[in-house]
Amino acid sequence: MGDNDKKALANAKAIKCAIQSLAGGHRDWLKRQYKEFWAHARQVSDMFKALKPLRREDRERLWEEFSSVCEEVKRKQHSEHDSRKFKSEQHRGDIIQEAESARPCWLDTPDVDEMKALGRVLRNAGSMLSKYKEEMFGEHKQECFERIKEIRRIHDAWWEELKRHRSKRQEEFQLKVRGNLEKNYERHRKATVALRRMRNHADDLRDKVNSAWNDDFRDRAYIWLSETEDKIRDIEESIQRIEDWIREDEEKLR
Repeated sequence: MGDNDKKALANAKAIKCAIQSLAGGHRDWLKRQYKEFWAHARQVSDMFKALKPLRREDRERLWEEFSSVCEEVKRKQHSEHDSRKFKSEQHRGDIIQEAESARPCWLDTPDVDEMKALGRVLRNAGSMLSKYKEEMFGEHKQECFERIKEIRRIHDAWWEELKRHRSKRQEEFQLKVRGNLEKNYERHRKATVALRRMRNHADDLRDKVNSAWNDDFRDRAYIWLSETEDKIRDIEESIQRIEDWIREDEEKLR
């Protein structure tokens, strides 16, 4: 066996080991860590270009094996995405239903005790959103947040009318809190717009990855998608912080 043949055999073994490592790795308590998997997949893909010589039959066989592993993970990832979407939609329906049950009926003007009871119901809707937020899509969380915010504003208007004779000091305090709320509402609005834009960009990149006919372009698209998903998570965390600030300030107005 010549040196080239030996080197080609060694290269094939190296790629085979990398594929096996890719297929069996990147799990946390049996749950696949997709970001790490696809980063590793790009490295394995690069090995086909970097390791030379490599016999044609070995290249074809190993590439088919590598592609099979990637396709299986892709199907699993899409399945988990669909399952999570279904669960997210269920949570959205439950939270919005709870929030709507806190909407005052102006045909029968509520008294203080009734408004306090409705406030508890509305706070429960907010607690449900906090409880299930990790299981929900961003757009579903946003829809729930907007509905809760709408009904909170109705409550606020009622309480504002009741409290309009409070002391000047208390009024100044409320004005300060409301100023913070408006700033945070605006921050939330801008962050939501940015999140929607990033999600659209991520969807576009996924389409490009799925339809790519060129391996180099697919690899670059994977990197862009990973970077975009990191930005999406950062924005979602920022939105959650803003929501917590808003919730704290709204509670001060009760």
